[in-house]
Amino acid sequence: REAGMRIVGPNCMGVYSPEGGLAWNGELPDRPGSMGLFSQSGQLANMIVRTCAQKSIYFNKVVSFGNAGDLQAHDFLNYMADDAKTDAIASYIEGLKAGRDFFEAAKKVTRKKPLVVWKGGQTEGGARATRSHTAALAGSFQTWQGMCRQTGIICVDSLPEMVHTLSALKWLPLPKGPKTAILGGAGGGSVTMTDMAEKHGLGVPQLSGNTIQRLGAVVPVQGSSIKNPLDILPFLTSQESFKFVMELLKQDPQVDCLFFSFPLAFIYFEAGRAGVKAYMKMIVKTREWLEKPLFVIIESFNSIELMVVSREATEELRARQISVFPDFEVAARVMMNLKGYNDFLTRP
Repeated sequence: REAGMRIVGPNCMGVYSPEGGLAWNGELPDRPGSMGLFSQSGQLANMIVRTCAQKSIYFNKVVSFGNAGDLQAHDFLNYMADDAKTDAIASYIEGLKAGRDFFEAAKKVTRKKPLVVWKGGQTEGGARATRSHTAALAGSFQTWQGMCRQTGIICVDSLPEMVHTLSALKWLPLPKGPKTAILGGAGGGSVTMTDMAEKHGLGVPQLSGNTIQRLGAVVPVQGSSIKNPLDILPFLTSQESFKFVMELLKQDPQVDCLFFSFPLAFIYFEAGRAGVKAYMKMIVKTREWLEKPLFVIIESFNSIELMVVSREATEELRARQISVFPDFEVAARVMMNLKGYNDFLTRP
């Protein structure tokens, strides 16, 4: 203090800045991005950076600050808020020593940049663990949730939710409402996806009369449902039919966002890798003009053959800046995160 020197830590990994050639181990990517991250846990900071890199999301500046003996969470937040190379900010926090300062900093930054926070110590046992980890007082989780609502912080509960939320913020427009069109599910899958969507606060309304009428004129009645969820997979096999359906959903006032369950196994066994690639091109072209968030879901497979094809398709879509989700539940949680942030931004 006498010398005017600031301290990061102790009990931390320090600073990672790929642009400056600085990292705490050789596993971190040397490619800079547009995300910022400050984390009380070095282990989780490492996991967040590396998992995001697998999904083509890269960081510009990262700091692991441990016990926060000097510099606090709000100091790093204020720094990243003013950093022109940082478009969105992520954080893992166990406890705040200066809660009011963090509250004021978050209120200012979230109007300019999204702030995604994973809060450790949400339960009694977790709070006890934070005291032994970074000596942090976790505080009431209800108080934390109230602060997030007031400041526009996007609160997440897991590594997958954080990573996919950052991906969606980077590549998807914010949804204007919760009304969801579900496309690509079949039979019972459509039912369970609808249940899950509504349990997470999304709506799955019947489509407008114009959309239903126009779909009914071209989609075979047998084995199909055109109301929402849309069970019309056999009809979506050509570029013309796929574009026709997507244009209808774009124009439909009953649709704020689209969830598309990519029928990878069906396409692969019908048309091989070439068919999968052609389908991916349709998705990429659709995303360019759709103007509504498109959540593409590619679920995992037990078959090694399908696992390889699934990984290739996922990597290719992410390289084209398409958000891909591993299951419907993660996609639904992320959709609600984006919808909540849009509500905050449009609130007086």
